[in-house]
Amino acid sequence: MTEYQLQNLLGPKSEVIHLLFWYAVRQERCGDTGLFDAILNLTKREFGGSRSHELWHLSALKMCTYGSPRAAVLAGPNIHWGRGQSVDAQGLISKWASGISVAPHTEEVAGSVVDTLLQIAANPHLRPFIPADAWSWLNNRPFLPLACRGLSSGCDRDIVRTIRVLDDTRILTSYLTTIWSEWKLLDYDDFVEMQISVREDFKGIGVGCHRAELIQRLDSILGELYRRSRNPDVTLEDGLWHERVGPSSRIMKSRYREFKRALQEVEQKATEMLSRMPPSFIFLSLLTLTDLYRIKLHLYVCPASPVSMTSHLGQLTLFEIY
Repeated sequence: MTEYQLQNLLGPKSEVIHLLFWYAVRQERCGDTGLFDAILNLTKREFGGSRSHELWHLSALKMCTYGSPRAAVLAGPNIHWGRGQSVDAQGLISKWASGISVAPHTEEVAGSVVDTLLQIAANPHLRPFIPADAWSWLNNRPFLPLACRGLSSGCDRDIVRTIRVLDDTRILTSYLTTIWSEWKLLDYDDFVEMQISVREDFKGIGVGCHRAELIQRLDSILGELYRRSRNPDVTLEDGLWHERVGPSSRIMKSRYREFKRALQEVEQKATEMLSRMPPSFIFLSLLTLTDLYRIKLHLYVCPASPVSMTSHLGQLTLFEIY
């Protein structure tokens, strides 16, 4: 069955989706993924009518509950996690978590996991059920389409606080680079929480590489904001941007510039701190970093003054950090 035939079948007669999904789930568990993948690709498109969305939601619940681990992972984004469920939410999240624990880290799987993760996290009643290791999927940094619900709901300040509690700078960096976008106007409360995080969680001499990543991401976003503001109708996408977020672009530029300014300030403080430290003390400090496994140290034999030991990317004349 082709995707065109599926669309004709599921569009005007959406009721049959229950039976078709049930059959697809059984086939997928037996190793025949063709029909399941075709239906899943179709769900990524926009279907008109709330009833149609309701049917996709109920079918996705079946996939997640009765399907294979792969089916549970890929069906996750189609579940309406943002509202109360008539099913056991904790059991459903447990099923989903079991699926992602054995799922391959492909771009498709990572996108589904991160989309679902952010949707679940946006619901304060479901957030406590998320296993801590699920957040590490953010480090895959998959591309999330603008239409995905996780991207639109994943900027909440409580999500930021939850990730900060993990005390993992790499995950926090991945999260921020994923949700910051020239398409997204951050709510004020969410912006304030992220601003606090930028100043408190990215200070010090051991996270220069993460600051550099965030600044690079912000430069890209600000560049796009300025370009689209000057040329709103160059492409269809530019026209869509101008229609959706163009009127808010001035506020967006201001808030993303604030993030960049905050990062540059903590970078400057780290540079000043290093300039006052003797090389031997720097070496001992680096050895005590909790994320030492992400830092490679290369010893060079060359004279250098303390002031010349840093650069914008957190590199040292004596120690190169990346």
